[in-house]
Amino acid sequence: MHKIITLLFASMIIGFSLQAQVRAYSEIGFHGQEVVLQPGKYTAAQLKIKGIPNVKSLRVPKGCNVKEYNTSNLQGDATSYSKNKPKIAANQGTQSVKVSCSSSGTPFAIGASDESGQRGDLITVDVNIGDFSKVVSMQYSMNWDPKVLQFEKVQGYQLKDLTSDNFGTAEASKGNLLLAWYDPSVQGVNLPAGTVIYQAVFRVIGENTNKSRIRFSGKPLLIEVMQADGTPLPFNNTNGSFTFQ
Repeated sequence: MHKIITLLFASMIIGFSLQAQVRAYSEIGFHGQEVVLQPGKYTAAQLKIKGIPNVKSLRVPKGCNVKEYNTSNLQGDATSYSKNKPKIAANQGTQSVKVSCSSSGTPFAIGASDESGQRGDLITVDVNIGDFSKVVSMQYSMNWDPKVLQFEKVQGYQLKDLTSDNFGTAEASKGNLLLAWYDPSVQGVNLPAGTVIYQAVFRVIGENTNKSRIRFSGKPLLIEVMQADGTPLPFNNTNGSFTFQ
């Protein structure tokens, strides 16, 4: 049950975050087939595979730009769009596009504490933030060596609406803890630098020659942090560690 709740929560955040992604449509006025275009280059063949061989309208969020070409391989003159375009003239004949998005917001910073102990001990890892301004959603993975540390629980929540339901523990035995959170008010949350937003508790099960990094990554849950205006934030992290005393 806990796994299902967490996966549903992650899906909710992923759906919300599409506001910050370019969306292309096969018909004018944002109708017809809809395709999300991540930053990158798309030839005519690639667009066709996605099910949208002819782009007729675009939703372009703040910080993103789309260059559309009337050739199949991103050659020749291009028309740029940095805001929503409800109608792309038929004579432009969009055949290929290039999508770019910049992260113009203040970098999001998160870190884990360095801890030490002996076999059998319970250790508490503080997860603190450095820059947390108008953050409306975030998701990422915490990883460690499961041969050294055994996950026990999460506690000490200091972020609005953050509870145990925001954590996916199904892969904890593999050294993965997933977090997916968003602000239901969609206004964004501000926190002072250094705030410990939660604590992860582990039991030391390794030998005294072992050590483990405690890091943040996009595996298995992709990293994504968003501000209230739909701006994606770069993810700056400071890894923690566990060493034997």
